Order: sequence, then structure tokens, then C-alpha cells
Amino acid sequence: MHRLADTKIQIGEAEITPTSTIKNLGVHFDSAMTMSDHVTSVCKSINFILWNLSKIRRYITKEACSNAMRALVLSKLDYANALLSCCRGKDTTRLQRLQNRAARIIFQVPRRHSSSPLLNSLHWLPVDKRIQFKVLLHIYKTLNGLSPIYLEECVQTHKPSRDGLRSSKDQCRLTIPRSQKCIGDGSFSVFGSRLWNNIPLSIRSSPSVDIFKRSLKTHLY
Repeated sequence: MHRLADTKIQIGEAEITPTSTIKNLGVHFDSAMTMSDHVTSVCKSINFILWNLSKIRRYITKEACSNAMRALVLSKLDYANALLSCCRGKDTTRLQRLQNRAARIIFQVPRRHSSSPLLNSLHWLPVDKRIQFKVLLHIYKTLNGLSPIYLEECVQTHKPSRDGLRSSKDQCRLTIPRSQKCIGDGSFSVFGSRLWNNIPLSIRSSPSVDIFKRSLKTHLY
């Protein structure tokens, strides 16, 4: 059987061969869209940052360390994290361990110390909640005309088959497309619409982005 890996394209004197991973705008996409390679790259980068910050922690204040973590670590965890909705649980766990380590470095506590109260004290959402937050923010902007057209085409407002149904009173509800594969369940249109329908109507109908973000963060806590 002819495999994709054996396919080669000749353009002039250059020979182009397939690759299992490509990088675009700092994000690594693998052929199966598991985002595992991207998570590995992020983990490698954050580990290096945490190692360096841990070496100077004794010389800086808690506030300075916290600011550095937000600027250097959380920014990497949050960059393009809406694409991680389809990643495997073990990959999300890898990222969560790094966030936990960052919190322990700030508070200068040992590894055996529980990370949950530290994250709450810092007002940091866990990694999985950060992913949900980003996806839901994109949904909100899409429904309010604040996103590119290609995202608007991915979501569709729910139209009930008949009047009188409970869903007919919810004008902010979205239609969840059918998906037959696990990777499809992690797509923006499916994963995002399902998350959107599960948050309270009062949040979905927020009058501004800032109010939506504050209400959503409180809800996810």
C-alpha cells in the first residue's frame, strides 16, 4: 500500500517530503491533531523558565515572582490554548503539573504541598478551566460580531423545531453539530457549543466582554 510518508514532490531541484508535525505561529500541529507535540514544546520551554526562576526566588519578593510567573509562564500556558480542547488528558496533566510547580515556587513550599489552595490564593484557574475560558470567550465574541467571519461560520444559534419548548426561550443557545469521532468532539463548533450551552444564561447574555470575562471566571472557580 502506498503510504503518505513515501510521497515526495519535486519542484525544480528541491525535493519536498511529508512531515508528521508542522509549526505555524508558534503552534506545533501533528498529523493526528492530538496537539501532543505542541504540549511537549510548551513544557520544555516552561521547565526552563521555572528552573531559572527557582534559582533566583530567594532574592526577589513574592509579588515580583508572581508577576514574573504571569508574564513568562501563564502567557505560554494561555497562548493558543483554545486548540488544546482536543488534547489527551495526560497532556493536560503535564501542563497542570507545571502550573502547580510555578505556584509552589512563588510560595516557596515543598513539592508535597497541595497545589489547590495555592492556585486559589493566586486566583489562577487550572489548565483545563483556562482552556474552557478561552474557548467560551471566543464563542462570546463570535456571537457578538467581534470575531473573524470564519469563526462565525463555526457556530449556529439553536432554532427549536416548535414553539413552547424550554429551549425556545433561550435565544443564546447554540446547535451542537453531530460528531462521530473523538477528535471531532474537540472541535471548536462541537466542544465550544457544548460548553456554551452549559453555562448560565445570565453569563451568556453579558452586555460586554469585560463583564462576561469576570462572570465566567467566577463561574469556573
